[in-house]
Amino acid sequence: AEPASPANAVASAASAVGVALVFIAVAGLVKKNVEGPKLAMICFGSAAACLVISPPPPWMNPALIFLGGAITAISPVPQKGGSEDVVANDNHGLSATAGAFVFLLYFVVAAWTIYDAAVDHGWMIPFLTAGMFVWGGGPVVLPMLMTVLTPTWIHTTIFLTGIALAEMMPGPVFNISCFLGVQLSLANGFFWPAGTCVCWLALMGPGVTLTFGAMPLWGKLRNFEVYKRALPGLNAAAVGLLVSTIFVVYGALEARSPFPAGSRAVALCAYAAISSAHPGSTGTADVSVPAVVLIACVAGFVWSWAR
Repeated sequence: AEPASPANAVASAASAVGVALVFIAVAGLVKKNVEGPKLAMICFGSAAACLVISPPPPWMNPALIFLGGAITAISPVPQKGGSEDVVANDNHGLSATAGAFVFLLYFVVAAWTIYDAAVDHGWMIPFLTAGMFVWGGGPVVLPMLMTVLTPTWIHTTIFLTGIALAEMMPGPVFNISCFLGVQLSLANGFFWPAGTCVCWLALMGPGVTLTFGAMPLWGKLRNFEVYKRALPGLNAAAVGLLVSTIFVVYGALEARSPFPAGSRAVALCAYAAISSAHPGSTGTADVSVPAVVLIACVAGFVWSWAR
């Protein structure tokens, strides 16, 4: 645990809200995408695999997702009612050939990333590794980065605080790469504007590039019956990756908090306040999160002076 200074108490309180936000996002996705015993087995089996093999190798997350898709492709689950085929719009800006070229370029860069990650143990390559290989969204990427970067390159409490700050801001939670880029650059004597841009591009760039490559092929892909059957399993496995991250971020909070019982209480109250304000949502609304973080920080500050 960290010393019970006012700064650490405030940071731990903000971190507890960040953990609650991860809980809310994961719970909403489970409710939306995991229906029935087969999808539950895929989801929580993938989560268990990630917990047993920690940290997971870069290939493990996509392998688990493809395995989930293969299970429902071979043994389909009932489709949700009310789903109708949407007329495809073939105007995607790129041709199918260009889309295939983008994917080829991705595999070339992926091969280089695997090599560089094996020989380069610095603080920049983890962002490219996460951007290239980690599937499942922010709640998966953040614990993966935390496992690699903390405590060697950045303090765990600072990282968890960054999660709360990223959730407060508009835009995707991947924007935490800017926060981390600044912190890591300053700590290592690197020019911080350049470090921030490199971290952000490494984490966001591969996904954006693959989007341009996938869109020209999407109209053809979604008409394949095998893909339609595989989609529920793909989604369930991806959600399972998120479920495993709950234990990672909560364990880090417990280990670093100067007052673990208080951090648990803050996380629980933040979960209740945000989820009850937006029932049934799979995420959170930006208008309430800053207020919850502010209240938690004030509570942490008051606790540090009351001791």
